[in-house]
Amino acid sequence: MTRQIRLLTNLSLRGLFGINEFLHTKDRRRKIRGCLMGVLWIFLILMVAGYVCILSYGLLAQGLGEFVPAVLGMAVAALVFFFTVFKAGAVLFDRRAYEKEIPLPVTVRAVILSRFLSMYVTDMLLGMVVMLPGMALYGIMERPGIVFYVYGIVAVVFLPLLPLTAASVVGAVIAGITVRWRRKNFVGIFLTLAFVCAVMVGSMQMSVMEESQLEAMMQNVALQLEGQIRGLYPPAMWMAEAMAGGSFGKLALFLGVSLGTFAAFLEILRPFYEKICTLLAANGARGNYRMKELHARSAVGSLMEREWRRYFSSTVYVTNTLVGQILMVFLAVGILAVGKDGIGALLGIPGITDRMLPVALGLLPGMMPLTACSVSMEGRQWWILQTLPVSRREMIRSKVGLNLLITAPFYVVSEVLMFIALKPGWTQALSLLAVPAAYCVFSARVGLAINEKMPVFDWENETRVVKQSASSMITMLVDMAAGVAAIWVLAAFPDVPGLWIHAGLVCVLLGAVWVMDRMGGDSLPGEA
Repeated sequence: MTRQIRLLTNLSLRGLFGINEFLHTKDRRRKIRGCLMGVLWIFLILMVAGYVCILSYGLLAQGLGEFVPAVLGMAVAALVFFFTVFKAGAVLFDRRAYEKEIPLPVTVRAVILSRFLSMYVTDMLLGMVVMLPGMALYGIMERPGIVFYVYGIVAVVFLPLLPLTAASVVGAVIAGITVRWRRKNFVGIFLTLAFVCAVMVGSMQMSVMEESQLEAMMQNVALQLEGQIRGLYPPAMWMAEAMAGGSFGKLALFLGVSLGTFAAFLEILRPFYEKICTLLAANGARGNYRMKELHARSAVGSLMEREWRRYFSSTVYVTNTLVGQILMVFLAVGILAVGKDGIGALLGIPGITDRMLPVALGLLPGMMPLTACSVSMEGRQWWILQTLPVSRREMIRSKVGLNLLITAPFYVVSEVLMFIALKPGWTQALSLLAVPAAYCVFSARVGLAINEKMPVFDWENETRVVKQSASSMITMLVDMAAGVAAIWVLAAFPDVPGLWIHAGLVCVLLGAVWVMDRMGGDSLPGEA
């Protein structure tokens, strides 16, 4: 069975990262695109490593070096769980991969393990990016013994196992609940987003609690930090005690809990796996079809309806592209709950919050606009859109229009809550309305422009397009750069009225949209 697991995992990883395409393609443009993707990954890794070093140095400078492994371990666990919970169900119960693998002479256990390991490898790499810079800085400043490094390497390898198992349990539970529902996708989307909202509510409550306990924490930082970590994620503290204190018992406890939880999950899932995959692949059909009155629509309206159906047919697509909109609402709720005086503490930018708040509100829905992968989501059906009597301009309006239609309810709710919480004057009210709206339009249009230049049509798993494509990551970086630039201008010119800067920002964003609309001609891009 070991050989089966190795082959299936290798096949899954090669398809997930597009390694096969890069190694064997004869297309020079795809080779260049793969190299640029590698450069982008290196840039992101360096950014994360720099942030980790700053955080670790702060703890070490305050004499809290023994908590560096615990804090970083808890951060890895949170990142692994948060990012994996969106894709666990789609990867574990991938219908297309199941249909290809089930005729092969492989066991169900090998299929489950291979899919789990394909996620585990990516999460382990994320854990290394976070843990290794902190460990290196700790080693330079504290000069621990060889046991620290040996236990640290072992802990880093197994660190993602427990949060990955927990996220897989959530994905398996959601898939198991939805298999008997006719509208599987809608139920899966609802359950996933409900779970994410519950996690966000819990995090917000803990943030408020920590703010109220700030004075006590300053009096006894070490004890409070240890108590917080033990309460939130005890395995991180076990790992820290094993690395910093050389406790083999704590390392054994950490490994035993991680491996034991995974083994129990595997044994529980194995008897139901084939049934879940089979039911998820099934399509319900009714025999009561009736011809109704036909209606004619405009080309843009018909394309928007097509985009709507495609969007809600993919749980991974919806749950990953709605996170920013949900965060926008939660930001407004947090401001309403904390009050105007607590906004600066909530955002970490006290004193200039009123000027930067519109920018922060507009950046969140642009984290992952659905247009960043809407062209790639066409997949091998892209030729259908190319053969329809529609222009590129109509395609752009339909995709951007759907993005704005999905964002509009969240935008309205956020604005209402902001107005109730802040009771702004007319100048601040204009900024709160115009700047987030301009960012929503800009992020939707720039996401589509990038995806037009970097489409991926030959994907096997939607996760590769939504979470791991170059267009998605570049769109996020461009949106962040637009926000950082605006915040820098607001901070660098405190004497300039905020309304003037906000008005200029709106003009720049909408001007960029106008330029993108007039570039690229009128023909649809790419080949399916």
